[in-house]
Amino acid sequence: MFVNAGRFLATLVLAGIGVVLGQLPAHACTCASATTQSQTKDANDVFSGTITAVMSARKTDGQRGATVTYDVEVDRVYKGDVSTSEVQVTSGRSSGSCGLGQLVADKRYVFFAQSDGTDLSADSCGGTARASDQLVSKVERLLGNGRGPVPSAPKKAVFTMVADAQPETLTRLAAPGVALVLAGLLGLFVVRRLGARG
Repeated sequence: MFVNAGRFLATLVLAGIGVVLGQLPAHACTCASATTQSQTKDANDVFSGTITAVMSARKTDGQRGATVTYDVEVDRVYKGDVSTSEVQVTSGRSSGSCGLGQLVADKRYVFFAQSDGTDLSADSCGGTARASDQLVSKVERLLGNGRGPVPSAPKKAVFTMVADAQPETLTRLAAPGVALVLAGLLGLFVVRRLGARG
């Protein structure tokens, strides 16, 4: 009887632990396995570049924040609208929360980023990784050789007519020039007349 009570108590304790552990938030990042092909398709922007600086966001209490911003000097754009040679990519600090973790400055990476306006973000499930020859070859097979980060063409100038403004007539525009020519000829005539008298 005591043996059955002990087993029952042990089962109850294990069940309680299971319930408590089941209520705890999951801290591990789980990504569905993806190919480079699906990662290039899912990303808004795919580009390669060298990280020049790494900055951690800080919380208001001074503690280290949950995000990291990477300054990237872009050298090739394979997909998307990246049009400047320097961009910032934001990600989670912890690889456990699908962040990129602590990427290394002065190293070249291929970024598979999502864009929200001009803001770029990336996570470990997207495919961002060191720019190995193998990864770059895969990306180039899928997206071509890419291009440099050339700015988009400037917008054409739009001319707006000022209200009630009339264009000047040719006669009015030429009048000052004609007056100067006449004054010059008159002056030349007077000088010659005076020279002839002398």
